[in-house]
Order: sequence, then C-alpha cells, then structure tokens
Amino acid sequence: MMRKQRRRDAAVRTTYNEAAAHYEAHESGLLEAESKTERTHKVKQEQIAGAVSRNSAVNAWKHPLTLGPYGVSFSRTGRHALLAGHGGRAAVLDLHANAPKCEVVAGECVRAAVFLHDETMFACAQKKYVYVYDDSGAEVHRMKQHLEPEHLSFLPFHFLLASMGHSGYLKYHDVSTGTLVSEHATRLGSAHSLAQNPQSGVLDVGHGNGVVTLWSPASPQPLARVLAHRGGVAALAHSACGTYLATGGVDGLLKIWDARTFRTLRETRLKGRAPTSLDFSQRGMLAVACAHSNGVEVYESATKAKACAPYLSHALAGGVAACAARFRPFEDALLVGHARGVDSILVPGSAEANYDALEGENPFRTKNQRKTAVVRGLLDKLPPETIALAGADFVGQVERDPEAAKKDKRALEDAANAKLEQKIRDKKKTRGRSKLKAKLKKRLKNVISKETNMLRDKVADEAREKKRKRKAGGDGAAAAAGDDAPADTSTALDRLFSRAKKR
Repeated sequence: MMRKQRRRDAAVRTTYNEAAAHYEAHESGLLEAESKTERTHKVKQEQIAGAVSRNSAVNAWKHPLTLGPYGVSFSRTGRHALLAGHGGRAAVLDLHANAPKCEVVAGECVRAAVFLHDETMFACAQKKYVYVYDDSGAEVHRMKQHLEPEHLSFLPFHFLLASMGHSGYLKYHDVSTGTLVSEHATRLGSAHSLAQNPQSGVLDVGHGNGVVTLWSPASPQPLARVLAHRGGVAALAHSACGTYLATGGVDGLLKIWDARTFRTLRETRLKGRAPTSLDFSQRGMLAVACAHSNGVEVYESATKAKACAPYLSHALAGGVAACAARFRPFEDALLVGHARGVDSILVPGSAEANYDALEGENPFRTKNQRKTAVVRGLLDKLPPETIALAGADFVGQVERDPEAAKKDKRALEDAANAKLEQKIRDKKKTRGRSKLKAKLKKRLKNVISKETNMLRDKVADEAREKKRKRKAGGDGAAAAAGDDAPADTSTALDRLFSRAKKR
C-alpha cells in the first residue's frame, strides 16, 4: 500500500510539474501556430480581435485625422497618447475613454511632441521654437533657446528636455527650474533620428553619414561614436533594459547592437526598404515601419542571431505609408501613425502585465496620486552629472579612495612591466640581428620600473664621484706646480727668438 501511495504522489507531482511548465511557456500570451506550415504574421487583426477578451479587443481601432502624417508618443503610464501632425496639429488622446482630451492647432509644422513629467504638460517642436502646452491646450511657455527643433526627448528622472536642432546643436533644458543646462555642437549637421537609453539617460543621435553619437549633458564631446551604416541613420530605438540598440539606415539594413560593447548581434536586409521608425516593446518585441511600405512588421525577438520571419504584420488601408510605430505601455497594442490618421493594432504578448505604482507608472492613479508622484520625482531628481555610459547600478555607489586607486593602478603597471621583461629574458638567442628583440628593447625604453630607477641613480652617483675626484685632483696638481717651479719672466717674443736660434 505504501508503494502504491508513493507512485500516486509521484504521478501527481509529475502532472503538476508538466502543467506548471506548460503555463510558464504560454503565460506571455503569444500567438502560436497550430502547425509547422502556419505563420503567425498572416493572421489578420479581425481574427485576433475576435479571439481575445472584450477588454483587449477595444484596443483595436482606427482614428482618421487630417493634417498628417502623425508621430506618436506615450505617457509613462500608457493611458495617454500624444499625436504630432506635420500639418500643424497636436492632440492628446485618453485611451481608457477612447476620446480626445485636448487639441492644439499650431498653424505650423509640428515635427515632434513629447510628454513632460506627467500627462498634464507636453512640449511640441514647431517650426522655429519649442512650445509647452498644458492639458487644456493653452500655451504655457515658449523656449526661444531651442531654435528650429527637429527631435525631442524627455528624461523623467532628471527632468531634462532635450532637443536636436536643424543646425546640429543638442540642447538640454531643466523643466523644473527653467534653465538651459548645456548645449553641444555635434558638428555633423542635422540629425536624422534621436533615441534615449531608458537605463542610463544617454541620448543616441543618428547622423547622415551613418555615424551614431552618444551624448551626455556633462560632456561637450560625444561619449562614443559608432559607425553603424554606410548611409544615413534613419531610425533608432533602445530596449527597455537598455542593453540592445536597433538602428535602421537608408541602405536598407536593420542592425541590432549590444549597447555595452557596441558589437553587432544581428543584421537584416529589408529588401531595399529604409526603416523610418523603430520601437521596442516592454517584452523585447521590435516594430519596424518602412518608408516605401504600406504597413508595419513586428519581430518577436530582435536578438536572435539568424534572421527570422516577422511575428506579426499589418497593412494599412488605402496604401498609405507608416511614418511612426510605438508600443503602448502595459497594453498589448501598437499605435501606427500615417498620413490619414492613427491606427491601433493588437500585438499579443508585447506589453508588461504588471506596473510599479511607486515609480509613477499606475495607469489608474487618481489626481492626488499623480501630484504625489510629481513631488516625489522632484525630491528624487538626479543631477545631470549622473548620465554616463556606466550601468544602471552606477548611481548610489561609494567612490573609492583616490590614493588606494592610484596604488592599485601602479601595481597593475608594475605587473605588466615585469611580465614584459620576463618575456624578453626568456627569449632564445639568435644568430645575427633579431628584429623581435630590437622591437621589445625599443618598447622597454619608455618603461619606468624599479630596476631602471636604481640603475639611473647608480650612474648619477658615479658621475658625481668622478667629477668630485677630477676637481680635487686638478686643484692639487696646480698647487704643487706653483710651489716647486721658478717664476717664468720671459715674454712671448723671447720664446719665439729662442726657437729660431735653435733651428
């Protein structure tokens, strides 16, 4: 009986483990093909909307608008979307109510728009300056320092608004104090794209010569330069973890980089199409919108070594080209901006299901909670000097003692010098000249080691001793010659005549 009970318990545990493994494999909510020949990118949005729940199906909609094409950006909570129309219109949409919250008709081109610390204020990069509006559509401020802006980015933990101008200047503005923190001249002309690393706050700027430069407000020179493409860098995107960087060039290549080592992880040719917009979801999916294509493609994992088929693809109605594609935070939806408005499509498994209310990411927060989050963010605001290429754990560390750091560095140098000297000693002798030995000796000429200093001190001491002896010997010989020899009273003419007589 005991054996049978143990077998039953083992069978129950096995069944439970299989069920748990099956749940873990399907908990992200991805689409699965029923057979090996079926492809998920051929599934239509109508089929997905009919299979998901009613709460998720409401995220599939189309919003026709004029004065396009439109760019899209979201607030940190994912509840509000900001649309920037190149025809001169900016609008804020409340996605929970599926209704517009406010609208601004600027009368001039709105190249980019971003939310500031919360959804109550947003900035628009218009034809000449950067303008700040509130949630009612009223103009709050005009930033005259930002001339002819083309791209905008907001750093929420530093309260910095960054703009990239047509003249090639990158400017940082502190929205909490209203002061211009810094401005840097890239010297590479106007930028084609701008992206932010959400972990470190470093801004990536894509230029027309295929170079991507990394900037910080504390450094007048770029932190790094990466030659990404042979043509202009048309689009940039950073993953939520800050590890991966996606670049799209006019040469039709899509590259995935390791942002820590700047090495290419994957390279895909988009069949002659140049990507105009790239965006990573919270779970690592990558959305690609191309210039000469009437749709958008979504890749399940952008870090795979081999190119694979897209996870989803969506074609826009009317044959219009997609100009912007952005994933909605905490919802399995992707907003695509085009010349005739904005479309929202369903992308199962793209968003993070859980949010951190303490970080100000609660989509259902009240008015008092929003105000509390703003005050907490101002109290915890980070200085611009903390923006660097270091990892996310850089802030909060204790700085080392400078003397101890110097000692460690000196010890490493001594160990390296000793290893090089040992390599020279262990080398076998060769007949004639040895080029390798000559190179190693030449390399050791500028190496300052303990033995070199001792040899120099010994040579200097010997030189001083010789000089002292020479001086002492010369003074004694002159004194002895002066005491014994008689005084010579002859002149030069007498010595000359005496030599002539001898001859």
